[in-house]
Amino acid sequence: MNKSKIVLAAVGGVIGVAALATAFLAWRSWSAVSEARDGGDSGEGLDSVVAKAASLSRKAVYPCAASVKAIDANRERFEEWRDEAARLAARGDRKFDPTTPAAFKEFLLAEAKRLSALPGSVDGAIVKPGFPFGAFREYILDGKLPPEAQLPKLQRQWDEVTFFVEELAKAGVGELTAVEFVAAAPVPEKKPEPRKGQKKPKRKDSKAGGDDGPKELVERYTLQFTASPAAFVRVVNAFGVCDRFVTVDDFSFVRAQDDVKEAFDAQEKKNAPAASSRRSRRSRRGESEAAEEKKAESPREAAIRQGVVTDPALATPISVTLKLTVRDFGTLVAGEHEEEEKK
Repeated sequence: MNKSKIVLAAVGGVIGVAALATAFLAWRSWSAVSEARDGGDSGEGLDSVVAKAASLSRKAVYPCAASVKAIDANRERFEEWRDEAARLAARGDRKFDPTTPAAFKEFLLAEAKRLSALPGSVDGAIVKPGFPFGAFREYILDGKLPPEAQLPKLQRQWDEVTFFVEELAKAGVGELTAVEFVAAAPVPEKKPEPRKGQKKPKRKDSKAGGDDGPKELVERYTLQFTASPAAFVRVVNAFGVCDRFVTVDDFSFVRAQDDVKEAFDAQEKKNAPAASSRRSRRSRRGESEAAEEKKAESPREAAIRQGVVTDPALATPISVTLKLTVRDFGTLVAGEHEEEEKK
């Protein structure tokens, strides 16, 4: 064997040893990764730990002392939030003193007169003379006495109507044209069904006070009025931030007249040539009448006569139909009952 063959054999041997070492290291690395994922003999590998964590995350809270303490703390915070929310929602609740049909009718007549004088666009008032105020017409205009059994409900409804009219007047509404009472559909009471193996809850004796508590009173109304767009926005905002729990269920509005069309019509009449020479010549009497008519025209008519682009403040008011719901959570009435029971 010559020298070159010896060198080649040595180089080949070194390469073979290196290849075996590389293969051994690769096998050890792969074995370590597999053991880390599978867990080997202990079974506590990465896959098992991830699976266990996913399983625990889908289960209920583990009933240890720390979990119970955290649940109690969360419950206290939730109850504080619920009580504060209920207090804010019920800050507009009302309570009314007992009255008689004759006294309530006298009160209605005086209040109707006061509300009819609030500012508006009907000769300076918000309603026309003899406005019926919805279902109270028969007690205000027809001379009937309200039934004694209905007095608590009528007191509450009239208080809410008074609130509506005063808020509309403050917002700058032109005219209140109608107040309608909407009968609420009865909502069936849903009782929770007992779970399997759970006994049905016993009926609470109303005489023993088991069914006592605040009862929500809901009244729905439809208001119709005319107002400028700015006044309408003020009305909606006022009902949204008032103390009473009022929700705007729906609204619609239309404009009684088309100001743009009227402006175009006025412009066409202004530019139209005289039909005849006889029509162009006017007598002194006709000129004086035309001058008087010109002096008597309203600012809105003058703006329309001048051009299509007019002042929005002089635009025709919109006719609005607003549907509202007023809720009284009965907290004041319930508190009165609790005081009577303590006595």
